[in-house]
Amino acid sequence: MKVFLTGATGFVGSHLLRRLLRDEHQVRALVRKPGALSEKSIEEVEGDITGNPAGAMAGCDAVISLVGIIYERGKSTFEAVHHEGTRNLIKAARQTGVKRFIQMSALGARPGDASPYHTTKFAAEEEVRSSGIPWTVLRPSLIFGPGSAFVQQMVEVMQAVPLIRPVPGTGEYRFRPVHVDDVAECFCQSLTNPLASSQTVDLVGGEELSLNEIAGEIADCLGIRKTALHVPIPLMKMGAAFFSMLPITPPVTAVQIRMLEEGSTADPEKMKRIFHIEPMGFRDGLRKYLKPAS
Repeated sequence: MKVFLTGATGFVGSHLLRRLLRDEHQVRALVRKPGALSEKSIEEVEGDITGNPAGAMAGCDAVISLVGIIYERGKSTFEAVHHEGTRNLIKAARQTGVKRFIQMSALGARPGDASPYHTTKFAAEEEVRSSGIPWTVLRPSLIFGPGSAFVQQMVEVMQAVPLIRPVPGTGEYRFRPVHVDDVAECFCQSLTNPLASSQTVDLVGGEELSLNEIAGEIADCLGIRKTALHVPIPLMKMGAAFFSMLPITPPVTAVQIRMLEEGSTADPEKMKRIFHIEPMGFRDGLRKYLKPAS
């Protein structure tokens, strides 16, 4: 198939690109700056989803939309990127006769009583489901693997802070991290797997862990023996409010803290049934790529 891909330069996008090429799909990637991708067989088109990408999408059979943000900056709000950006893609897909639309959402997406990250992800899902184009919506939990910002941030904090290993809040929040290779597998299958058509599927890993256990596994992999110190959530919220007033990329936001407290876990059975995979566990997956610095 000829696949129109957004978010190709991101963490998931870079892994998915390799998988799409391995499956002999042609890929046209929407990028802000041409030359952003090292793979020469990828067709790059300049633009972003806040405009009208119909011209760039012409001739493609399917769309895979991965674009998302974890904090807002200027005009790049959750509403503008997640919801309005998806609406623009859907409009372009209708205009160009796209036959398949695969959307990356997030575990926990819902219409109310949620962070703006999750409510706008849900609004994007609704655009996809009502598009009239054959669709699949995939909702990953925390995604880990080589290049994972979620793991890397924890690594940097553990290594930088002397004597202790900070852990947010109680550390009892539950997660089922999913490996990026399993995510890429599900997205690629969704292009042709009839069982995935018109389905919203939670993507989760092979084991559920608390944040304490996740942090402990990362520390063990790195050989870090510092004592865990739990940082009260109210203190973290004060820090997030302070950093939100500064013209810098915040180390943590109020939205991220709320999502952390909610956790991110779900039953893997639907994912297993549709995609016929046994998702990788966090412990096994982590040890395949995370090792102490030499």
